[in-house]
Amino acid sequence: MDKVFIFIFFLATSLHAQQFTVSGKIVDVEKNSLSYVTVVLLKASDSTFVSGTSTGVDGQFVFNTISQGAFVLKASFIGFEDLFIPAEVNSDLDLGDFILHEIPEDLVEVNIHSKKPTIQREIDRLIFNVENTSLSNGSSMDILKRTPSVIVQQNGITVQNQSATVYINDRKVNISPSEIQSLLEGFAGSNVKSVEVITNPGARYDADSGIIINIVTSRALTPGYKGSVSGGFEQAIFPKYSAGTSHYFKNEKLNLFLNYNFRKRKEHKNDLSEITFFEPDNTINSFWETDFQRITRSETHAINAIIDYSLSDKTILNLSSLISLNPKTTYSNNELAEIFNPQMQLDSLFTTKSGLDSNKNNLAFDFGVNHKFNTKGTSLKFNAHYTNFDQSRLQDVNTNYFLPDQTFLRNNSFLTDANQDINIYVGQLDFTTQLFKMPVELGAKVSSINSENGIVFFDNINGSQQFNPLLSDNFKYEENVFAGYFSFSKNWEKWQVRAGIRGEYTETTGNSVTLVQETETNYMDWFPNLSLNFIPNQNHDFTLAYKRSIERPNYSLLNPFSYFINENNFTTGDPDLQPAIQDRYSLQYVAENKYTFEFYYRTTQGAVDVLSFQNNENRFLRSVSTNIEDKQGYGFEFRYYTYIKDWWFFYNYNSLFYEENSFFAIESNNEFVTVSSSGIFTQFLNSFTISKDKTLKADLTLVHLSGLATGNYLMDDFTTVSISARKTFWNNRAEFTLTVNDIFDTTDRKLESNFLNQRNSYFAKTESRYLLLGFIYNFGNFRLKENANQIRNEERNRID
Repeated sequence: MDKVFIFIFFLATSLHAQQFTVSGKIVDVEKNSLSYVTVVLLKASDSTFVSGTSTGVDGQFVFNTISQGAFVLKASFIGFEDLFIPAEVNSDLDLGDFILHEIPEDLVEVNIHSKKPTIQREIDRLIFNVENTSLSNGSSMDILKRTPSVIVQQNGITVQNQSATVYINDRKVNISPSEIQSLLEGFAGSNVKSVEVITNPGARYDADSGIIINIVTSRALTPGYKGSVSGGFEQAIFPKYSAGTSHYFKNEKLNLFLNYNFRKRKEHKNDLSEITFFEPDNTINSFWETDFQRITRSETHAINAIIDYSLSDKTILNLSSLISLNPKTTYSNNELAEIFNPQMQLDSLFTTKSGLDSNKNNLAFDFGVNHKFNTKGTSLKFNAHYTNFDQSRLQDVNTNYFLPDQTFLRNNSFLTDANQDINIYVGQLDFTTQLFKMPVELGAKVSSINSENGIVFFDNINGSQQFNPLLSDNFKYEENVFAGYFSFSKNWEKWQVRAGIRGEYTETTGNSVTLVQETETNYMDWFPNLSLNFIPNQNHDFTLAYKRSIERPNYSLLNPFSYFINENNFTTGDPDLQPAIQDRYSLQYVAENKYTFEFYYRTTQGAVDVLSFQNNENRFLRSVSTNIEDKQGYGFEFRYYTYIKDWWFFYNYNSLFYEENSFFAIESNNEFVTVSSSGIFTQFLNSFTISKDKTLKADLTLVHLSGLATGNYLMDDFTTVSISARKTFWNNRAEFTLTVNDIFDTTDRKLESNFLNQRNSYFAKTESRYLLLGFIYNFGNFRLKENANQIRNEERNRID
């Protein structure tokens, strides 16, 4: 019996000893690690599936407990050729590095050409590659409008009905949503390599980065010089012009990128609004109908520079800048408001003429050092960042009141002089290494923000300006954040996990001179992050994700100032705003690497928002910054892409969603109100290769949104259909682009608030339909390959 036991013991030990580990690394032709490449292990004899995994952030993959035998590894990644690797397993096996090659689309006689847009999926993001496609016509904002899952609205950019944080080259752009749109409209689309939609950012990103849109630009990889000059003409109601130039240079030590873009624009906007004012017994007091016309004239200079210098094979210095200069922007506003009694008879009217002159500069500079200790991924990065945002605004408002027969009643006029100066200082340290064969990241960050805001209000009385101390103020805000994080990823057999946690301690001080009010807060919060990926075989992929994040108010929302359109319509900030905490859950399933299904649920306690309320007693509309009680949403998404023909790429995105916002109605006895909506958001992208030599490409896009709850408003549905084309000449040295945006002029929509004693709406008519012509001429060694630059900063996005 003892001999039998000993025999079984040694047999089990022998069987256990035959279990081996197979590992390797996947890189591209430039030896850059490729993360989230699908790797499956097949039997060599009959291609039977054995196990599957995906590469980590360092490109590494590993299979554990593999029996002895002959196998074939298959590596697959969107936009790359499949790679097959034979492996004879007799012991633990490290296969080393393997190179994936991009799928070639060129004809033999053409060295560079217009490509089709491609889509990559990673564990936390979707990557939309647009470089040298017809979508690169126009501006970066035009590309965003066509990026899967992204909704561009007048008041911001959203993904899954959640405000997205915009990055350029992994650097956060800290300006208001409207200023971000202005910046991206001035940044040439021809410089964009890809757009990354990151729905589950890792712990190294700041906690207030819930969903990220990262615009990745291009830089030279091979030695030489290339450059380009470009020009654009846009015709909507008014013509608009743009011109720019880009330069790339690289040698053994230096990699340089410089881009300058100039835009001169004249824009028209028409708001049609309606307000029904009520008596205390909820009978109608009056109807107000307003026609608001605005003409904006602006000039923008945008400069982006990136310098990389190699001190050695292991150490790189980086200097970069992002500069936006708006030396003078003028707004000419004309408003006609008609006031009707309950029987819809004209009772009175008033006209408002106002002008606003704005001067604004946004300067951002980064210095970084990246040192690689070894080839196994151990590195140390340091980054220092500085932002200065400076804006001055001078506004005069003149309102005249009349009877229906044009009899003059009275005048109200005033002038405001406002200034805002924001300085941001950031220092960050990131360390990456391998620990127990797992990629590990840890780091620390310190940021300091100083914001000074002033407004001087003058009443115009009998032709003289009289200082109004009650509506004038000086507001100072300081914020210091101390953060640290740790994250890791682990691959085993059919599973991959990425997890991390971030801690942030925040100190804030706000001081209002007029209100004689000082607000101090400090708090410590923890923000976990988890992604769990399961790949049972090469045709199925499941990912479960969770992220906790924080939403801090934009600096301008903390200012207690009041900004007036007229004396009956104004916006006010709140220095007592608190940060909001958001929890987001998602479950994603990918079939055959091209059908994607995702369910998400998101809840935000104390979300920061701007709500508009009408005061029925004093007949005015005010927009207030506030923390709403609860904001939540959930949705089901389906994404699909394929090449219907070799010359026809098709992508479809659909989202069924539900959104609700709950708040206290401050002009309705603080009653609790919930505004909700359910609907569908869908996108279709068709990319066509028209000519045999691939020098003529075209794209047709359709976007439809059935409606959405935003703040305390419900937005109507809209549809946008656009077409673009790109033709290259002179052996691809020059290109001509044409875009017709919003062909049927159906993008504009109405927003309405209707609950309790609140009933108001507005329809914003913008220049969404336009014709855009563009031309680019390349010179130098313009066939240089390009790479993306990646630096980041987190605080700039909260500037308004």
